[in-house]
Amino acid sequence: MLAWENGYKIGHDDMDAQHLILFALLNQLDVNINADLADECVQDVLGALSAYIEYHFAHEEALMNAVGYPGLEGHSALHREFVAKVEELRTQVEAGDKQRAALKIRGFVLDWLLGHILEVDNEYSRYIAAKHSKA
Repeated sequence: MLAWENGYKIGHDDMDAQHLILFALLNQLDVNINADLADECVQDVLGALSAYIEYHFAHEEALMNAVGYPGLEGHSALHREFVAKVEELRTQVEAGDKQRAALKIRGFVLDWLLGHILEVDNEYSRYIAAKHSKA
């Protein structure tokens, strides 16, 4: 199980709450895989995770656009690449060993999410904080 740590916070309440939900969905995926639940249960959680990732990215990009974040285009490109990779992995889940493929997705999403939050998301968070301190 993944434990949320305060060090993952970027200082924007909405985004931190959404990141926490992503962690909860990854934990639910873990539960389903470890309990050897039916493939449909694993696929349901993967579907929910994919949908929430897209929701989160749209919200995050809207926030960056609203504050005029200069790194929006590059950040959005990272999001598109990530979504494409998750969809590629989801196709593998549907085509074969669902449990093993789901573990692969979980590992990929976790690694990417942690790196993205700690590095890339913190960049726009610092930009927003600096912009607000000047206002």
